[in-house]
Amino acid sequence: HRWLHEKRVAEADNLVLYVLNQCKKGDEGGLVDLGLVAQQYCFNVTRKLIFNRRYLREGKADGGPGFEEEEYIDAIFAFVIHLYSFCISGYLPFLRGLGLEGHEIIMEDAT
Repeated sequence: HRWLHEKRVAEADNLVLYVLNQCKKGDEGGLVDLGLVAQQYCFNVTRKLIFNRRYLREGKADGGPGFEEEEYIDAIFAFVIHLYSFCISGYLPFLRGLGLEGHEIIMEDAT
């Protein structure tokens, strides 16, 4: 849709600037974590469309995500990964207290 195009392009420009700043950094030898970049782009576009903000908190000076943002995205991915995972205690509730596979603890930590 054209009315969302400007926000997506603005986030793509921010992404390119962030990757450029990462490449120019001398301390890491210009390494860029593409998994982190792809995750950040997806979530930043979503936040931009919903909240009209790039970050919920302050980002880093190089245009990257802040510590809180990285924790937030890691928690969302942990939640999504374990949301529909099979756990025997889901079918046999009396086993729930044993925490056999640790899914409940992971879900509590993610939320």
